[in-house]
Amino acid sequence: MTVSVVIPWRGGCPWRERALEFVRSKYPWPVTIAPAPDGPWCKSLATMPAVEASTADVLVIADADVWCDGLDLAVEAVAEGAHWAVPHTMVYRLSEAATVQVLAGADWHGLPLAQWPYVGFEGGGIVVARRETLLEVPMPIFEGWGGEDESWAMALRTLVGPPWRGDADLIHLFHPPQERMSRRWGSDEGRALVKRFQAARGNPAAMRQLLKEVGQCPSPA
Repeated sequence: MTVSVVIPWRGGCPWRERALEFVRSKYPWPVTIAPAPDGPWCKSLATMPAVEASTADVLVIADADVWCDGLDLAVEAVAEGAHWAVPHTMVYRLSEAATVQVLAGADWHGLPLAQWPYVGFEGGGIVVARRETLLEVPMPIFEGWGGEDESWAMALRTLVGPPWRGDADLIHLFHPPQERMSRRWGSDEGRALVKRFQAARGNPAAMRQLLKEVGQCPSPA
């Protein structure tokens, strides 16, 4: 069974560029850097074309600023039959100073954090899935930052079932935050769309219809 990594990407931030260089070197499988098209950021429009073009059986969909040492167990779980897997439970957001040290080769354990550790969203950070699952349940299209990860997880749970979930730690390297409405929400439109996914949760027909409806990214203003 073949494995490949897809990292949705848009350049322009030196912190994220250094993080990408760091995490890319840690993957033992081929890595595709999947650029987002021009216009407002759409994570799905970076990710899904790379998924469609891939010939791998199992795909790791990973943000450019995270790493998880338990990733091999999640890949193994999918190879053995799980539709999708989340390798981590807790998220550790490193401070700016800690990130500098880690990029220079330091062990992250015991270094200062930007906030208290928390349980990560399913669908966010790193997701491992069969390619056929990703084509059946594509990442929904959100314009701008936020909302797509948790909405995608709701769609996956509804249409293929709960993930295999590991207990490893996800390390998030520091970078300046994206432009957004608040820490929790990217925009009012994104928040409203998440609520629609919440309403469709557990209803396969409604979820498929919603995924079909949001299958085209809104045109840039």
